[in-house]
Amino acid sequence: KMGLLKVGPQSAGADPGPACYDLGGASPTVTDANLTLGYLSPDYFLGGQMPLNVNKAREAIERKIGEPLGINPSQAAWGIYQVVIENMTNAARVYAVEKGKDLRQFTLIAFGGAGPAHAAAIAERLGIRQIVVPSEAGVMSAVGFLAAPFAFDFAQSYISHLKNLDLDYLNTLFEQMETKGIAMLREAGVPESDIAITRSADMRYQGQVHEINVPLPAGRLDTKHLRLIEDTYEREYERLYQRANLGYEVECINWRLVVSGPRPALKLPEYSTDGTYEARVALKGERPVFFAQNGDSQACPVYDRYKLFDGAIIDGPAIVEERESTTVLGLGAQARVDRYRNLIVRLPENS
Repeated sequence: KMGLLKVGPQSAGADPGPACYDLGGASPTVTDANLTLGYLSPDYFLGGQMPLNVNKAREAIERKIGEPLGINPSQAAWGIYQVVIENMTNAARVYAVEKGKDLRQFTLIAFGGAGPAHAAAIAERLGIRQIVVPSEAGVMSAVGFLAAPFAFDFAQSYISHLKNLDLDYLNTLFEQMETKGIAMLREAGVPESDIAITRSADMRYQGQVHEINVPLPAGRLDTKHLRLIEDTYEREYERLYQRANLGYEVECINWRLVVSGPRPALKLPEYSTDGTYEARVALKGERPVFFAQNGDSQACPVYDRYKLFDGAIIDGPAIVEERESTTVLGLGAQARVDRYRNLIVRLPENS
């Protein structure tokens, strides 16, 4: 109503999907914007199994956004892209503040179908200088599922001041959760000798709205553990918020237990070379790609990810394509390929 560009939270889904799917979708989407900007190939989506209609994408963006705002489709698509980046960046900032983290000290892991296309822009805004795009980035969530141990999470609410806990009742809660969790893991085929138990509590100072999660000692809890639990809470609170409110009553809200089996052993394939492998071997060609620094599209090299091996170096601007994902490298970015065929991306210091 105010004439402002907004993206989401509604999704076009897969049917009819974005306008570029050519299945009847009429509203412009992030995928349409990425295609219009040249980040996605109309001929290599899903490895070429699903051609995209770039004309339909441009028409939808021009009709719904470009014409009302008096800008061309590329500028409108860039606006969509920028709104998406700001949404994701702001979410990361809020999460980091809540956890007491300085994101400038971290490496951004980019995966999924769309993650690597947006990662560099997000990292720049967060002050992050290094990105890792794993091999087979588009299906990395599935790899994570395979690498995660069998586990079940349980939680029970029992609100009490720490000093007034009914320890017999609390121990009974944990015993019930543990018994149920062990039975579920054994039914899933995990030997009881391989099962690990982790316990924690959601705690806060009395009168606060938000809790923090605090690890608890193993075994049956008794009065001698109460001081240890309070000290652990205050250390964690101070780590997150740089101060502790000593002398305030500590309130316990939820009690959590995780039962888990051993982590599966995964061996990632290594692709060794003599260290002099050159990225030009993987060059597929060029296509026009829009970068805001130039205010227009420019010819940009496109690389085949499956032909990139240890030692290859790519200087941005560049596009790296794989079947399920596309990596966008902006001006000044540089990607190096390691022996696992991960892309290790460094961003310029002045970005």
